[in-house]
Amino acid sequence: MTLFWLSISTFGVCVASGFVPLINAEIYLLAASAATPRHASLYLILMGTLGQMTAKVVMYYAGRGTIRLPAHRYSQAISRAAVHMERWRGRRDLMIFVSAFSGLPPFFAISVLAGAVSAPLWRFVVAGFLGRLLRFTTVVLFPDLLKSLLP
Repeated sequence: MTLFWLSISTFGVCVASGFVPLINAEIYLLAASAATPRHASLYLILMGTLGQMTAKVVMYYAGRGTIRLPAHRYSQAISRAAVHMERWRGRRDLMIFVSAFSGLPPFFAISVLAGAVSAPLWRFVVAGFLGRLLRFTTVVLFPDLLKSLLP
């Protein structure tokens, strides 16, 4: 597979996984990393991060109400969670970064909540991008780490 198609497929899988939690970007990246040459790692990391953040920006706008997604039945839960996120006003960027890096609380929910509480989009994108970048770097480089530790 050429780097072009690897990049396109990685971006597509990671966009899809940003909307559908059952599609696991980490498993895809881990498998792709193990199956491709080491020089492809940067493409996997960057395209995975860009794909995820593309989906998360859409979720952010859904939280703002700009984009309608089929989540009307969750509107009360979103409202209650938004009240809790408001308490983090001074540390909101940290919460977004930690969620993007660790997955706790789920970045899917944090993306919607960041929009619901009108967190500045550029701060959401920067904190989320950095968190996902570090997460995906860890996942993609893990096979190389294992290879170097094994005889």
